[in-house]
Amino acid sequence: MTDSGFSLAEQRVLVTGASSGIGAAIASRLANAGATVVVVSRSGGVPESKGTMYSLVADLSEPEETDTVIERTVDMLGGLDILVNNAGRGDSMPFVDVDREYFNAYVGLNLWAPLRLCQHAYEYLAKSSDPSVVMIGSVDAERPSPGSVVYGATKGALSAATVALSKEWMAAGIRVNQVNPGLVDTQLTSQIVRSLKESGERINIVGRVGLPDEIAGLVHYLVAPVGRFANGTSFRIDGGALALGPFDRWQQ
Repeated sequence: MTDSGFSLAEQRVLVTGASSGIGAAIASRLANAGATVVVVSRSGGVPESKGTMYSLVADLSEPEETDTVIERTVDMLGGLDILVNNAGRGDSMPFVDVDREYFNAYVGLNLWAPLRLCQHAYEYLAKSSDPSVVMIGSVDAERPSPGSVVYGATKGALSAATVALSKEWMAAGIRVNQVNPGLVDTQLTSQIVRSLKESGERINIVGRVGLPDEIAGLVHYLVAPVGRFANGTSFRIDGGALALGPFDRWQQ
């Protein structure tokens, strides 16, 4: 018997950056829970799922394309109940090499794009009976890594915005939370994950990297009826990496 507290039947969902990795796992899990999901990516296509999903092609690094995403989603779904802002970039660069173009591009995708989507989504979320927004951040929001000054700054700023939005949108009943994953095994992190396995380095209490569906499970909880008491909070899911202590060494 399915726990009704986790049912997303009749919920209309938008997940960005969902062609692979964490975004794909989130989209699949929410669709399997009964939601109708629009998957935004630059490449198109949808991940495997038993539920209903639609593809929307958009490059969120381009402001003009970002501005069309919510309206195009609502045209497909007839409304919007849940927004999951997962799209972003995570490459690193020594700060002495960072120029304004790199900085602006990073801030544009990791911070402006999710907040702009929230702006456009507000009028539709406010009409929902159970609206929710989830930002996908990073443990770098709390403990930035070397070479990731700009990345950590954008994720930290997104965490602050999460709190502010939850307060601003309280009257409309829109819950806003952030999920901060540690190192997760995806295509983007494959080289780092391989290096850690070869070295035997232990970077968290669990003793392994995370899996995309483990992050998706937390997102599912936050947007489901059972998670309605969660609001204005960042939830770290890192296998106990920050609790264990320093794990910057392997990046240096």
